[in-house]
Amino acid sequence: MTQKREFKTIREQIEILEGRGLIIDDKEKAEQYLLTNNYYNIINGYSKYFQKSPDSDVYVDGANFNEVFKLYFFDKEIKHLLLNAILSAEHHLKSILAHRFAEKYPNKRYAYLCAECYKQDKTLNIIYTISKISNVINKNINGGNNSISYYVNKYNDVPIWVIVDYLNFGDLRSIISCLPETVQNKISLDLCSFIKENILDFEGLFSPENMNSFIRNIHEVRNICAHNNRLLDFKCRASSKFFMPLHSKYDISKTDNRTTVYTTFLSLQCFLTKTEYGVLNNSIRKRARNLNKHLKSIGINDILQLLGFPSDWNTLPTIPQDS
Repeated sequence: MTQKREFKTIREQIEILEGRGLIIDDKEKAEQYLLTNNYYNIINGYSKYFQKSPDSDVYVDGANFNEVFKLYFFDKEIKHLLLNAILSAEHHLKSILAHRFAEKYPNKRYAYLCAECYKQDKTLNIIYTISKISNVINKNINGGNNSISYYVNKYNDVPIWVIVDYLNFGDLRSIISCLPETVQNKISLDLCSFIKENILDFEGLFSPENMNSFIRNIHEVRNICAHNNRLLDFKCRASSKFFMPLHSKYDISKTDNRTTVYTTFLSLQCFLTKTEYGVLNNSIRKRARNLNKHLKSIGINDILQLLGFPSDWNTLPTIPQDS
Protein backbone atom coordinates (compact mmCIF):
# COMPACT_ATOMS: atom_id res chain seq x y z
CA MET A 1 0.00 0.00 0.00
CA THR A 2 1.37 3.42 -1.00
CA GLN A 3 2.36 5.50 2.00
CA LYS A 4 0.58 8.85 2.20
CA ARG A 5 2.74 11.95 2.52
CA GLU A 6 2.07 13.68 5.82
CA PHE A 7 1.19 17.37 5.95
CA LYS A 8 4.03 19.52 7.27
CA THR A 9 3.70 23.03 8.61
CA ILE A 10 5.98 25.71 7.18
CA ARG A 11 7.98 25.64 10.43
CA GLU A 12 8.39 21.84 10.17
CA GLN A 13 9.49 22.19 6.54
CA ILE A 14 12.17 24.66 7.60
CA GLU A 15 13.37 22.33 10.34
CA ILE A 16 13.71 19.52 7.78
CA LEU A 17 15.73 21.76 5.47
CA GLU A 18 18.04 22.82 8.28
CA GLY A 19 18.47 19.18 9.24
CA ARG A 20 19.73 18.51 5.72
CA GLY A 21 22.32 21.28 6.01
CA LEU A 22 20.58 24.24 4.38
CA ILE A 23 21.44 27.48 6.14
CA ILE A 24 18.43 29.73 6.83
CA ASP A 25 19.47 33.09 8.27
CA ASP A 26 16.03 34.67 8.47
CA LYS A 27 13.43 32.03 9.35
CA GLU A 28 10.52 34.47 9.35
CA LYS A 29 11.37 35.66 5.86
CA ALA A 30 11.88 32.08 4.68
CA GLU A 31 8.46 31.11 6.06
CA GLN A 32 6.82 33.92 4.10
CA TYR A 33 8.60 32.90 0.88
CA LEU A 34 7.57 29.26 1.25
CA LEU A 35 3.99 30.17 2.12
CA THR A 36 3.50 32.54 -0.83
CA ASN A 37 5.58 30.76 -3.48
CA ASN A 38 4.88 27.09 -2.76
CA TYR A 39 7.37 24.79 -1.05
CA TYR A 40 7.27 22.33 -3.94
CA ASN A 41 8.09 24.99 -6.56
CA ILE A 42 11.07 26.41 -4.70
CA ILE A 43 12.58 23.49 -2.78
CA ASN A 44 11.82 20.53 -5.04
CA GLY A 45 12.39 22.59 -8.15
CA TYR A 46 15.53 24.57 -7.30
CA SER A 47 17.23 23.48 -4.08
CA LYS A 48 18.39 20.23 -5.74
CA TYR A 49 21.09 22.22 -7.51
CA PHE A 50 22.63 22.90 -4.10
CA GLN A 51 22.62 19.26 -2.95
CA LYS A 52 25.71 17.09 -2.87
CA SER A 53 24.37 14.63 -5.44
CA PRO A 54 21.11 13.81 -7.27
CA ASP A 55 20.58 10.89 -4.87
CA SER A 56 21.20 12.91 -1.72
CA ASP A 57 18.99 15.26 0.27
CA VAL A 58 22.07 16.72 1.95
CA TYR A 59 23.14 20.19 0.87
CA VAL A 60 26.67 21.22 -0.06
CA ASP A 61 28.64 23.07 2.58
CA GLY A 62 27.51 26.67 2.93
CA ALA A 63 24.30 26.29 0.91
CA ASN A 64 21.90 29.04 1.94
CA PHE A 65 18.15 29.41 1.51
CA ASN A 66 18.74 32.86 0.04
CA GLU A 67 20.72 31.28 -2.81
CA VAL A 68 17.85 28.90 -3.56
CA PHE A 69 15.31 31.69 -3.67
CA LYS A 70 17.58 33.90 -5.82
CA LEU A 71 17.93 31.01 -8.29
CA TYR A 72 14.17 30.53 -8.34
CA PHE A 73 13.71 34.24 -9.02
CA PHE A 74 16.43 34.20 -11.72
CA ASP A 75 14.66 31.39 -13.55
CA LYS A 76 11.39 33.32 -13.32
CA GLU A 77 12.98 36.50 -14.71
CA ILE A 78 14.63 34.67 -17.62
CA LYS A 79 11.30 33.10 -18.57
CA HIS A 80 9.68 36.52 -18.55
CA LEU A 81 12.41 38.00 -20.77
CA LEU A 82 12.31 35.11 -23.23
CA LEU A 83 8.53 35.15 -23.43
CA ASN A 84 8.51 38.88 -24.20
CA ALA A 85 11.08 38.36 -26.96
CA ILE A 86 9.16 35.41 -28.39
CA LEU A 87 6.00 37.51 -28.46
CA SER A 88 7.90 40.04 -30.59
CA ALA A 89 9.11 37.24 -32.89
CA GLU A 90 5.54 35.96 -33.11
CA HIS A 91 4.33 39.43 -34.09
CA HIS A 92 6.89 39.64 -36.91
CA LEU A 93 6.03 36.15 -38.18
CA LYS A 94 2.30 36.85 -38.17
CA SER A 95 2.78 40.04 -40.14
CA ILE A 96 5.02 38.40 -42.75
CA LEU A 97 2.76 35.34 -43.02
CA ALA A 98 -0.35 37.48 -43.55
CA HIS A 99 1.33 39.50 -46.30
CA ARG A 100 2.75 36.52 -48.18
CA PHE A 101 -0.40 34.42 -47.89
CA ALA A 102 -2.62 37.28 -49.10
CA GLU A 103 -0.17 37.88 -51.94
CA LYS A 104 -0.44 34.21 -52.98
CA TYR A 105 -4.25 34.07 -52.78
CA PRO A 106 -5.41 37.70 -53.26
CA ASN A 107 -8.98 37.07 -54.40
CA LYS A 108 -9.84 33.75 -52.79
CA ARG A 109 -12.41 33.98 -50.01
CA TYR A 110 -11.42 32.10 -46.83
CA ALA A 111 -8.33 30.79 -48.63
CA TYR A 112 -6.80 29.55 -45.37
CA LEU A 113 -9.76 27.13 -44.99
CA CYS A 114 -9.08 25.52 -48.38
CA ALA A 115 -6.88 22.41 -48.37
CA GLU A 116 -5.60 23.14 -51.89
CA CYS A 117 -3.89 26.29 -50.56
CA TYR A 118 -1.42 24.18 -48.57
CA LYS A 119 1.22 21.56 -49.33
CA GLN A 120 -0.49 18.37 -50.44
CA ASP A 121 1.87 15.99 -48.62
CA LYS A 122 0.73 17.05 -45.12
CA THR A 123 -2.90 15.97 -45.12
CA LEU A 124 -3.33 15.42 -41.38
CA ASN A 125 -1.54 18.64 -40.45
CA ILE A 126 -3.65 20.55 -42.97
CA ILE A 127 -6.88 19.12 -41.56
CA TYR A 128 -5.76 20.06 -38.05
CA THR A 129 -4.80 23.58 -39.12
CA ILE A 130 -8.02 24.25 -41.01
CA SER A 131 -10.04 22.90 -38.06
CA LYS A 132 -8.25 25.21 -35.60
CA ILE A 133 -8.83 28.30 -37.76
CA SER A 134 -12.45 27.33 -38.36
CA ASN A 135 -13.00 27.00 -34.62
CA VAL A 136 -11.52 30.46 -34.06
CA ILE A 137 -13.95 31.97 -36.57
CA ASN A 138 -16.97 30.10 -35.18
CA LYS A 139 -16.07 31.11 -31.65
CA ASN A 140 -15.94 34.80 -32.53
CA ILE A 141 -18.51 35.12 -35.31
CA ASN A 142 -21.29 35.90 -32.86
CA GLY A 143 -19.03 37.29 -30.20
CA GLY A 144 -20.19 40.86 -30.49
CA ASN A 145 -17.81 43.71 -31.18
CA ASN A 146 -14.75 42.05 -32.70
CA SER A 147 -13.04 42.16 -36.08
CA ILE A 148 -13.98 38.61 -37.11
CA SER A 149 -17.69 39.26 -36.56
CA TYR A 150 -17.39 42.57 -38.42
CA TYR A 151 -15.76 41.09 -41.54
CA VAL A 152 -18.00 38.03 -41.68
CA ASN A 153 -21.18 40.09 -41.45
CA LYS A 154 -20.05 42.83 -43.85
CA TYR A 155 -17.91 40.96 -46.38
CA ASN A 156 -18.60 37.26 -45.78
CA ASP A 157 -14.84 36.83 -45.52
CA VAL A 158 -12.17 37.37 -42.91
CA PRO A 159 -8.77 38.47 -44.30
CA ILE A 160 -5.71 36.52 -43.25
CA TRP A 161 -4.26 39.66 -41.63
CA VAL A 162 -7.24 39.72 -39.29
CA ILE A 163 -7.23 36.00 -38.53
CA VAL A 164 -3.55 35.87 -37.53
CA ASP A 165 -4.15 38.06 -34.48
CA TYR A 166 -6.47 35.38 -33.09
CA LEU A 167 -4.00 32.52 -33.52
CA ASN A 168 -1.56 31.29 -30.89
CA PHE A 169 2.06 30.43 -31.59
CA GLY A 170 1.26 26.75 -32.11
CA ASP A 171 -1.37 27.63 -34.75
CA LEU A 172 1.10 29.98 -36.43
CA ARG A 173 3.78 27.29 -36.49
CA SER A 174 1.33 24.79 -37.98
CA ILE A 175 0.18 27.12 -40.75
CA ILE A 176 3.71 28.09 -41.81
CA SER A 177 4.89 24.48 -41.93
CA CYS A 178 1.92 23.53 -44.17
CA LEU A 179 2.31 26.37 -46.68
CA PRO A 180 3.49 25.71 -50.24
CA GLU A 181 7.26 25.86 -50.68
CA THR A 182 7.01 29.05 -52.72
CA VAL A 183 5.34 30.87 -49.83
CA GLN A 184 7.67 29.40 -47.21
CA ASN A 185 10.64 30.50 -49.29
CA LYS A 186 9.35 34.07 -49.38
CA ILE A 187 8.78 34.11 -45.61
CA SER A 188 12.26 32.75 -44.87
CA LEU A 189 13.72 35.28 -47.31
CA ASP A 190 11.88 38.10 -45.53
CA LEU A 191 13.43 36.95 -42.24
CA CYS A 192 16.90 37.49 -43.71
CA SER A 193 16.53 41.20 -42.91
CA PHE A 194 16.66 40.30 -39.20
CA ILE A 195 19.61 37.95 -39.69
CA LYS A 196 21.58 40.63 -41.53
CA GLU A 197 21.02 43.03 -38.64
CA ASN A 198 22.30 40.55 -36.06
CA ILE A 199 24.97 38.75 -38.13
CA LEU A 200 26.73 41.50 -40.02
CA ASP A 201 28.63 39.27 -42.48
CA PHE A 202 25.58 37.20 -43.41
CA GLU A 203 25.17 36.88 -47.18
CA GLY A 204 23.58 33.48 -47.65
CA LEU A 205 20.08 32.07 -47.53
CA PHE A 206 17.81 31.08 -44.66
CA SER A 207 16.01 27.95 -45.75
CA PRO A 208 12.41 27.01 -44.81
CA GLU A 209 13.89 23.90 -43.16
CA ASN A 210 15.97 26.08 -40.84
CA MET A 211 13.05 28.42 -40.24
CA ASN A 212 10.61 25.65 -39.31
CA SER A 213 13.18 23.92 -37.13
CA PHE A 214 13.90 27.12 -35.20
CA ILE A 215 10.21 27.94 -34.86
CA ARG A 216 9.55 24.45 -33.46
CA ASN A 217 12.10 24.85 -30.67
CA ILE A 218 11.10 28.45 -29.97
CA HIS A 219 7.53 27.18 -29.58
CA GLU A 220 8.67 24.59 -27.02
CA VAL A 221 10.60 27.17 -24.98
CA ARG A 222 7.67 29.56 -25.27
CA ASN A 223 5.36 26.99 -23.69
CA ILE A 224 7.75 26.40 -20.78
CA CYS A 225 7.88 30.15 -20.13
CA ALA A 226 4.15 30.75 -20.55
CA HIS A 227 3.19 27.90 -18.23
CA ASN A 228 5.82 28.96 -15.67
CA ASN A 229 7.53 25.58 -15.65
CA ARG A 230 11.20 25.33 -14.64
CA LEU A 231 13.49 26.48 -17.44
CA LEU A 232 16.68 25.15 -15.85
CA ASP A 233 17.58 21.74 -17.30
CA PHE A 234 15.00 22.08 -20.09
CA LYS A 235 15.84 20.48 -23.43
CA CYS A 236 13.86 20.66 -26.65
CA ARG A 237 12.79 17.34 -28.12
CA ALA A 238 14.98 17.66 -31.22
CA SER A 239 18.13 19.52 -32.21
CA SER A 240 17.50 22.61 -34.27
CA LYS A 241 18.78 22.33 -37.83
CA PHE A 242 22.38 23.45 -38.23
CA PHE A 243 22.64 26.97 -39.68
CA MET A 244 26.27 27.78 -40.34
CA PRO A 245 26.10 31.61 -40.38
CA LEU A 246 24.57 31.56 -36.91
CA HIS A 247 26.03 28.52 -35.21
CA SER A 248 29.62 28.91 -36.43
CA LYS A 249 29.61 32.44 -34.97
CA TYR A 250 29.24 30.84 -31.53
CA ASP A 251 31.54 27.86 -32.14
CA ILE A 252 28.63 25.42 -32.38
CA SER A 253 29.38 22.60 -34.81
CA LYS A 254 27.15 20.35 -36.88
CA THR A 255 27.74 17.49 -34.44
CA ASP A 256 26.90 19.50 -31.32
CA ASN A 257 23.59 19.09 -29.55
CA ARG A 258 21.26 22.01 -30.29
CA THR A 259 18.35 21.34 -27.95
CA THR A 260 19.24 23.79 -25.18
CA VAL A 261 17.70 27.06 -24.11
CA TYR A 262 20.92 28.73 -25.27
CA THR A 263 20.67 27.50 -28.88
CA THR A 264 17.01 28.53 -28.97
CA PHE A 265 17.98 31.91 -27.53
CA LEU A 266 20.57 32.31 -30.32
CA SER A 267 18.05 31.38 -33.00
CA LEU A 268 15.86 34.33 -32.01
CA GLN A 269 18.35 36.49 -33.93
CA CYS A 270 16.56 35.24 -37.05
CA PHE A 271 13.22 36.67 -35.90
CA LEU A 272 14.08 39.85 -33.97
CA THR A 273 15.54 43.22 -34.80
CA LYS A 274 19.03 44.03 -33.56
CA THR A 275 17.56 46.23 -30.83
CA GLU A 276 15.04 43.60 -29.72
CA TYR A 277 17.70 40.90 -29.56
CA GLY A 278 20.13 43.27 -27.84
CA VAL A 279 17.58 44.01 -25.13
CA LEU A 280 17.02 40.28 -24.60
CA ASN A 281 20.73 39.44 -24.55
CA ASN A 282 21.73 42.29 -22.27
CA SER A 283 18.82 41.73 -19.89
CA ILE A 284 19.62 38.04 -19.43
CA ARG A 285 23.31 38.87 -18.95
CA LYS A 286 22.42 41.47 -16.33
CA ARG A 287 20.32 38.91 -14.43
CA ALA A 288 23.14 36.35 -14.60
CA ARG A 289 25.61 38.88 -13.23
CA ASN A 290 23.23 39.75 -10.42
CA LEU A 291 22.68 36.09 -9.55
CA ASN A 292 26.44 35.56 -9.47
CA LYS A 293 26.69 38.12 -6.63
CA HIS A 294 24.41 35.98 -4.48
CA LEU A 295 25.85 32.53 -5.20
CA LYS A 296 28.35 31.35 -2.59
CA SER A 297 28.14 27.56 -2.38
CA ILE A 298 28.00 26.91 -6.15
CA GLY A 299 29.23 28.91 -9.15
CA ILE A 300 27.36 30.84 -11.84
CA ASN A 301 28.81 28.51 -14.48
CA ASP A 302 26.94 25.62 -12.85
CA ILE A 303 23.72 27.50 -13.56
CA LEU A 304 24.68 28.67 -17.05
CA GLN A 305 25.47 25.06 -17.94
CA LEU A 306 21.91 24.03 -17.01
CA LEU A 307 20.65 26.39 -19.72
CA GLY A 308 23.33 25.41 -22.22
CA PHE A 309 25.13 28.76 -22.03
CA PRO A 310 28.95 28.77 -22.28
CA SER A 311 31.07 29.21 -19.17
CA ASP A 312 31.60 32.83 -18.14
CA TRP A 313 28.95 34.00 -20.63
CA ASN A 314 27.87 36.55 -18.03
CA THR A 315 31.26 38.33 -18.31
CA LEU A 316 30.95 39.03 -22.04
CA PRO A 317 30.29 42.62 -23.12
CA THR A 318 26.75 43.75 -23.79
CA ILE A 319 25.38 44.15 -27.31
CA PRO A 320 25.06 47.80 -28.40
CA GLN A 321 21.39 48.78 -28.63
CA ASP A 322 20.10 51.31 -31.13
CA SER A 323 18.18 54.13 -29.53
